[in-house]
Amino acid sequence: MPDVFDRIEWAVRDLFREEPVCVHVGNVEECEIKRHPTYPRFRASAIRSGRSAPTSRLWESMITMGRLCDLDGDQTWRLVILDCITPCFRPLSASIARDFRIECEEIRSAMTATALEVWADTAMSVPPRHVRDRMVKAAFDVAFRRGRAASSECSADDVEIFRPESNAQDSTLRALSIIDVNSIRDAGVAEQIRGERFGSLLHMLGYFDVVRGFHDQIRAGRRSGSVSQAMKVSRPTQSQISGQSSYYYASDLYPSFIGLREAAGVMGIAESAAHRLIRAGQFPFPVARAGRSYKVSVRALMRFMDIPDAIVHVDDVENGALHASGCVR
Repeated sequence: MPDVFDRIEWAVRDLFREEPVCVHVGNVEECEIKRHPTYPRFRASAIRSGRSAPTSRLWESMITMGRLCDLDGDQTWRLVILDCITPCFRPLSASIARDFRIECEEIRSAMTATALEVWADTAMSVPPRHVRDRMVKAAFDVAFRRGRAASSECSADDVEIFRPESNAQDSTLRALSIIDVNSIRDAGVAEQIRGERFGSLLHMLGYFDVVRGFHDQIRAGRRSGSVSQAMKVSRPTQSQISGQSSYYYASDLYPSFIGLREAAGVMGIAESAAHRLIRAGQFPFPVARAGRSYKVSVRALMRFMDIPDAIVHVDDVENGALHASGCVR
């Protein structure tokens, strides 16, 4: 009978299927490292690396990707981390279930829930290289507590605990300033002004030719606006007229990741200071590791810097650019 470990494994395999997996920036097409394994091979490598300090960078990257996905409300990499940790839970949970005469499913569910609690508790203050060990240790501890609660006749000292060691170990973002229109009572008017201001600013910065190409792709159906059509918007008639979602986030026009030097410049700190913060586990949001360099999520950086990520409509943005250029439709 399938248990929680099986269901996690099936869910992750269904997410990735036979596609290559990128642990560096999350997107194979955007990654500078061009060789990527399929998920079964990636999972096998992650399981092996959990037992070997020299390869702990893989887990550091996995934890970072999990934290970045959490910021976007995406649980994909959190599931990957669980799926790659649970193989070391299986033998212990089976042993405790047998020795203490307790349901194995109960033990495994408790271990999974505890690992997730540790994941949440370590999100801000614990360096990525330490997170896996804490999740494993906490899961083992709760398994033993469940066993002892069921029976005091068996000693947990007979079960070997595995505690892996771990090592201490070109695009430019432009912060676009959008006027605050929250005081406008009519949400439709506020939305329109927001989009037109955004388009006007893009025109003044000389970027609108690139944006027009992005809009053409949306209209031609070659890509969809990132804002779901199911999302309630203030002027739904715009989507109804086009028959598709033409709303998108301003951040869709930026690269997904930028280099640490560029990010440090936006934050107003030296690149060397950013490196020190990362090594100390004190950088204010997670960064992704690609080989020997670091990549910073643009959306995470925008959140930290309080840079608005406005939802805009293609028509409003284009109208604003046309007004800024002196043309009127």
